[in-house]
Amino acid sequence: MSDFTESEFRVLWDAALSACPALAGRADLRKDPAARRLWRVCDRLIDNGRRFNLTSILDPAEILRKHVIDSILPLVLMEERGIAPRRILDVGTGAGFPLLPWAALLPSGTRLCGLDATGKKISHIRQTAEYAELPNVEAVQGRAEEFAREAGREAFDCVTARAVAALPVLLELCAPLTEPGGVFAALKSHAEEEIDASRRAAEVLGLGEPEIVGYSLPGGDARTLLLYRKIRSTPAKYPRRYSEIVKQPIV
Repeated sequence: MSDFTESEFRVLWDAALSACPALAGRADLRKDPAARRLWRVCDRLIDNGRRFNLTSILDPAEILRKHVIDSILPLVLMEERGIAPRRILDVGTGAGFPLLPWAALLPSGTRLCGLDATGKKISHIRQTAEYAELPNVEAVQGRAEEFAREAGREAFDCVTARAVAALPVLLELCAPLTEPGGVFAALKSHAEEEIDASRRAAEVLGLGEPEIVGYSLPGGDARTLLLYRKIRSTPAKYPRRYSEIVKQPIV
């Protein structure tokens, strides 16, 4: 464990929630088991982050703002729109955001899987899931374009990705993993130009027009949640090899 105590977490967490109008009234976020699980997620990130270079953000208050709050706000926005997935995949999950905060808050019957190509990140997620008592979390080491041609193809009713790649690339990686009727939720900072460049890709891959939801973190950092509904199956030729996707994105 790090030296970030649970009592320190609770003081910072209360301040972070109070500074976020969308979450300030959510008493459930201040109570156990959710609060304790989130503390343990942060505690393990600080500990492993120093040793494995998982994140450049190691200040506890900034972890809460830029990782935890930044993960929870999109989940709340999805809930407000009636999106209640049961099988979630976090592509390029990295240190486990939004995967781990979502797992800490969602019903125990929700299954969540984190996918990443880097072994140390997958190891961190498995350690954290055990430490934070998140039995609904699975971590898979692999590449999205390969996973989409095997067990992951159209296997999830919600696929998400946070700061992984440009949107045209991201759509081809994630749409094949999303089941028809499900949703792909892209967590972006700035997305206007990327959305325009991705309209044909979305159509080709079986996705509808995105719902664009803007929001801000405490402190004013602008964020965009893009919600793509999967309206039909993705053609079997997609995804292509990653080198092809990057070199010649669908435009």
